[in-house]
Amino acid sequence: MRRRAWTVGLFGAGMALGAWLAAPAAAPPSSASASGTQLASNDISPLSTLVRADPHQALPLHGGTVDSLNWSGYVVTPRHGDVTGVTTNFVVPSAGLVPPGFAATWAGIGGYSTQDLLQAGVAEGSLPTVPLVDQVIGQQYYAWYELLPNPATPLTGCTGDSACTVAPGDHVSVVITQVSASPQRWSIAMTNTSAGGQELWTWSETVPYVSSRSSAEWILEAPTLFVPTLLAPVGTVSFGSADGFTVGTTEQSIQAGDPTEIVLSPGLIDEATPSALAANGRSFGDCAYVQRCQAPGG
Repeated sequence: MRRRAWTVGLFGAGMALGAWLAAPAAAPPSSASASGTQLASNDISPLSTLVRADPHQALPLHGGTVDSLNWSGYVVTPRHGDVTGVTTNFVVPSAGLVPPGFAATWAGIGGYSTQDLLQAGVAEGSLPTVPLVDQVIGQQYYAWYELLPNPATPLTGCTGDSACTVAPGDHVSVVITQVSASPQRWSIAMTNTSAGGQELWTWSETVPYVSSRSSAEWILEAPTLFVPTLLAPVGTVSFGSADGFTVGTTEQSIQAGDPTEIVLSPGLIDEATPSALAANGRSFGDCAYVQRCQAPGG
C-alpha cells in the first residue's frame, strides 16, 4: 500500500473509485493463491504492511505508540521466540456513507517491521453491492485471507454457507496457527456466528507461507485502491476476548506481550483510534473518526 500524500476530502473515496474504475486492468498475478477464488486482475488488493505516518520515526517494538497511514489497533513483537499463532474475534461493523470509504478488520502475523504478512478478516465498504460494480470492487462485506505479496483471496466454499456471507453485526473469529516449521505451513480458520449465537459457517485451509513470525497484529485498516482513500465510517469495531497470540506453544493475551498502540493518523485528525485494553488484557474497541475511544468493560 502506497503512502498517502494527503488526507482525501469528503468525496475523496468516490473520486478514487472513479479513477480506479477508469484505470486499465493490470496483468494477472504470477502466482495463484492457495485456495478460494483469487481476485481478478482489476479487483482490489487493498491490504498492506504497516505504513508509518513519519517514515523517519523509530518504530517502537515494546509498548509506545506509532502513527500510521493505514493501520489502527495493537501489535506485539515478542522479545524472545517467534510468533506461531494469532487469534481474534470481532463484530463486523456497518460501513456508513459519509465520508465514503473502505475498511478491513483482521488479525495477522508479520508486516509491522517486515514486508511479509499472513492475515485474515473481513472487508467493509461504504458502497452497497450492485450488479456489475461488485465484479470490480467486490461485495460490500466479505471475508478474505491474504499471503503477501499475493493479492487477497475472498473465501468461498464455507461449510454451512458456500458463499461465506458476512453482514454487519455478525461475530467473526480468526485463528491462524503454524502447523509445520520446516517447511512453514499455516492453518487459517474462520467462523461466522450470528449476533444471536447461531453458527452461520466455518472455513479452514492449510497453506504454505514463509513468515518472519516477527509480530502479531489486531487491526482496523484503511485500504488504498491505487490512489488514497478514506477509512469508511465504521463506528466502533469491537475486538473481543479471544484476542491473543502464541509464541512457541504458549498462548498469551495482547497485554502480556507489551503491545504497541497504532493510531491511524494521516493528517489533522485521527481516522481511527484504539481504546485501552480491557481488564482481561484482550478486548478493545477501535473507533473511527473519534479522537478518544472508550475501553470495553472486559
